[in-house]
Order: sequence, then C-alpha cells, then structure tokens
Amino acid sequence: MVEEEKEELGDAIKAFNQGLESHIEGRLDKALKHFEKALPTFQEFGVEDMIAGTLHEIGMIYQDRGELDTALEYFNRSSELSEKIRYMPGCAKTYFQIGTLYEEKGDIITAKDFYKKAERYRTRKPPGLSFIMVTFFLLGLLGTGAGLLGVAANAGFEPFFIPPALWAQMSQNLTSSGPVFLVFGFFALLAGIGILRLKGWGWVLGIFTSLQMVIAIIFSTYLAGISIFGIIFFCYLSKESIQEMYDVK
Repeated sequence: MVEEEKEELGDAIKAFNQGLESHIEGRLDKALKHFEKALPTFQEFGVEDMIAGTLHEIGMIYQDRGELDTALEYFNRSSELSEKIRYMPGCAKTYFQIGTLYEEKGDIITAKDFYKKAERYRTRKPPGLSFIMVTFFLLGLLGTGAGLLGVAANAGFEPFFIPPALWAQMSQNLTSSGPVFLVFGFFALLAGIGILRLKGWGWVLGIFTSLQMVIAIIFSTYLAGISIFGIIFFCYLSKESIQEMYDVK
C-alpha cells in the first residue's frame, strides 16, 4: 500500500474514532457526519470489519434519534456483513443492539430471540478453531509417541514391532531427542485441550477478519513437521536397513 493510500485509510480511521467520541458526547449529528465520511473509504479499500462496524455505529445514531426503522436497516446490513466474514464479536454486538431496538418497539419476544442469538455468537468458537485443535492434538500425539520411544530407548526397551537393526539406529538419536519430543507433545496436547475447552474466549480469535491466514500458517507448520519426521525416518530406513528387514541381498 502506497503512502497516499495509507494516509487516506488513516484519515478514515481517525474520522471513525471522532464519530465515537462525538456519539459519547451526545452530538449525534456530528457523529453521523464522521461515520458517513469514514464509510466510503472503508468500502473503497474493502476493510469489511470496519465497514460492518461503521454501519453498526450509524445504526446506533439513528436508534438514539428514535428513527428505529432506519436504524434496523443499518443493523441488518452490519450483521449480514459480519456473518459473511465470520466476525463473531461484530455479530454479537449488532444482534444485541437489534434486541434493544425491538424492545423499544415493544416486541419483547423478538427482542429475546436476538439477545439469545447475540449470546450464542459470544460463546461460539471461531471458524477453523476445530481444525487448529485437531492439528494440535495430532502434533501432540506425534511428539508424545516419539518421546515415549526415546524413553523406551533410554530404558533399554526393544519394541517388538521395530526390527532390531532399525531400532539400534533409531535408539541412538532417540535417547537424546526423546525428552524434547515428549515435552513438545505434552504442551501440544495441552494446547489442544485448552482450545477444546475454549468457550467464552472465542472473541479473542474473532478479532481476525478471517482465520484463513492463521489456519494456513498452522497447516504449513504441521506439514513441515511431518516432512521433518519423514526425512528422519528416511535416514533410519537406509538401504542396508531395508535389506535387513526384507532379507534382500
């Protein structure tokens, strides 16, 4: 992004913040002008979380002015965009506000429905979180397995499912690296369990407009780990070891 574009986006963020300040001070018309000034720039740059946030704030202005139907239009646009980009904090905030709007209209049943919907979004796990959890579990099991083999090598144990010649080569390295793998596996499993238990903290990861980048990084790390283990085992399974395993001369 060139400097002019950065400056333009910076001005929009500044206008958005000024709108928040004016709203707090009760200057609704001025706040609306700041938000309407910021919105086109966010739309131009495709900053979807800020677009959703600005639409929400404009809806708040109209709600405070008593123009409930207009406010609802902006809230609906905001919630639709937040749903689209899976921005759960935005969904929760806007659905809660829609609940207050229907309560002002006297429609308590619909208001309660939106309050419940807002609560579900506060506790819902972000998309991709299950994938991250499974990845941690797989890494944990992989590391723990390698670590236990290291412990077995230190104890002089010879597993029946690994040919003696191959085990002799593996145990030399596992005696030193086994504890490292074991610790790594233990903490990876803890991370997986922590994510599994993650409920009210879902909003922490929700700050990302999209978790695609996070998932890609973790998936790449996982593939790199598998590749490293593959190289290690390829070294173990040298030509001589394969010949001994299959009695090939």
